[in-house]
Amino acid sequence: MKEKATKILQNHDFTIVNLVKLIRMKLYLLIVTIVIFMIIGFIYFLTTPPSYVTTSVLLVEAQNSSSPSGLGSLAQAAGISVGGNDNQLATLDPSLYPLILTSKPFLEELMYSKLKSELYEDSVTYFKYMVETRPQNSIYKVLRRPSTLYSAPLKVDDSQIKEEIGEKRIQYDPFEQYALIQIGKRILASSEGRLLTITTEMPEAELSYAFSHLVENLLIEYATKYLLEKQEAQVEYLNAQYLKSEKGFKDAQSALATFRERNQGLYLESMKAIEQNLNAEYNLKFELFRTIAQELELAKIKLNSQKPIFSSIEPAYIANSPSSPKLYLNIGFAIALGFVFGLILIFAVFAREYFLIHQGENP
Repeated sequence: MKEKATKILQNHDFTIVNLVKLIRMKLYLLIVTIVIFMIIGFIYFLTTPPSYVTTSVLLVEAQNSSSPSGLGSLAQAAGISVGGNDNQLATLDPSLYPLILTSKPFLEELMYSKLKSELYEDSVTYFKYMVETRPQNSIYKVLRRPSTLYSAPLKVDDSQIKEEIGEKRIQYDPFEQYALIQIGKRILASSEGRLLTITTEMPEAELSYAFSHLVENLLIEYATKYLLEKQEAQVEYLNAQYLKSEKGFKDAQSALATFRERNQGLYLESMKAIEQNLNAEYNLKFELFRTIAQELELAKIKLNSQKPIFSSIEPAYIANSPSSPKLYLNIGFAIALGFVFGLILIFAVFAREYFLIHQGENP
């Protein structure tokens, strides 16, 4: 067998048939490599915590801000023109929701939310859960931090967590960064049209289900806040203008009334001119006040109507079995990987022999 291999290497006779013969000569090396990778795959399966996946599908809708029902009909009855396109809906582009789900403020809100785990007697935050349990492969954790082999389990004091959640942060400590990354990896969102699919992953079945509902509820809060932020700013601006116009209208009204009281019975042309000017100013201030008041009421109506609606198309449910790790999938992947590395190893062995043979021919 060795002589045949040497002859093939000397003559550069690398046909497909000869390559197969070379592989068969080192078949034991290929088998050993595959077995080693199978053992590694099995160890990886045993050292990886289970992972339960929960998926929900939501239909993103919105209330019609121009509907003649409800507050809109009251506005029209009061003479306020609602206007706008009847088909125009108050909603965000569904493609923005995956970006919201991966944003730091959103993940921080999740990180400091409470959960109920079978590993703890009382409710704890996701921050404490992620930092203390570190639901990752055990070998990976040891390779990353060898000190975990002899150090005591890490403990986090939940009572010292700040209450100012949602404030702008410019820096996170290492444990917070770790928890944010782990939580972010366990949320996957995709949008297609008005359909939003949210997939969550956790080491416990009921925990994954609860986490899915928490993500949905928090997303609705964020979407509502983003939608109403601009409208609230408009209401605040109009309210300030309303107060100014109201003061101007009352001042003009008071000035006209005072002038008429002081000049009763006088019919001088100069007095008439002053009264006309005061009356014109009063009418102008009144019209301005009335217009701003209508705009303010309209803005308040839109503020109450522009709220997104999330209809559940496929609700979340508690998974009966973990989605990963899967023994057969791990072993199959290990066999494929071992086969490829085995071929590379056989090639490396024959490449070494090839260079040794031809190195002797060319001194």
